[in-house]
Amino acid sequence: MKKVMTMFVMLVAAMTMSAQVGGVKIAPKYQKGDNMLYRSEITVEGTGQTVKMNIDSRYRVTEASADGYTIEVTSEKVDVDAQDFMGRLMAMAQGLLKGKPLVFATDAEGHVTAIKNYEEVKAQGEKTIEEMIKVLQDEFPGMEQMLPTDMLKEQMAEALTEQKILAELNASPSPVSLNGKTIATGMMEETVNEDGRKVKNMYFLGSPDGKQVKVTTTFNMSKDELKQLVIEQVRKIAPDQADMIEENFDMIMQSGQMKYELNQTADYTFDESGWLKTLSVDQKQNTMGQTITNITKTELVESNR
Repeated sequence: MKKVMTMFVMLVAAMTMSAQVGGVKIAPKYQKGDNMLYRSEITVEGTGQTVKMNIDSRYRVTEASADGYTIEVTSEKVDVDAQDFMGRLMAMAQGLLKGKPLVFATDAEGHVTAIKNYEEVKAQGEKTIEEMIKVLQDEFPGMEQMLPTDMLKEQMAEALTEQKILAELNASPSPVSLNGKTIATGMMEETVNEDGRKVKNMYFLGSPDGKQVKVTTTFNMSKDELKQLVIEQVRKIAPDQADMIEENFDMIMQSGQMKYELNQTADYTFDESGWLKTLSVDQKQNTMGQTITNITKTELVESNR
């Protein structure tokens, strides 16, 4: 009888706690003139190399109304500590818009809906791609024979579509990525990230008011979905090998050469107005036998509101 009563009390307590922390809306109340500077320290390790980056990003609200906000994000500083060509490539990618704002619009809940200066962003991105390809060609003189420049340029340019940029803003951990969500502890959400891969997110509230949130992310693709994704990518960059890989996909999967795994934890804290205060991201990704870890710590270092 005591065990039954104990179980009953625990069940009621769990339900009560769930009711207290469930259904919190992340809908920040920005104001025109809000000016926030975030500093991110990033460490990427993989293939025997370590790259460290320090990035200062300024978020400035230029319009605020009942319908939503317009926010400018500018990378004011991008420092990359790496000696090899991969470090140079990462520096170029991170510094794509250094000193130039990315201007996006949101709905009333702060969810990003459009890039207002998309053509400028695209033009700058295409210029950066040209520079990155030059670095690759200098490092691998025979690359053009294996992967023609036009094909490589086309593949890299896919990341510059407005849809991809929006997906990254809304899916990758950032000061605005949780905006518009109603979060409850234990809530699960399946989405497609900017790479076209299905992921499963699970949410946990660290405080009843939603000022502390933890999100865990893993890949959530079936074998058939993974096969389709891989074959589509191979047909773009090495069409003559696509049929061979498709025919031998099961064997390649069993060998572990086609493994795709992602484990990511993101911890957010917010202030009373909904601006991010801190964000800590710990990510480990295994792609075709290559394991890469990414640890990012972001904090608000300057606030003017």
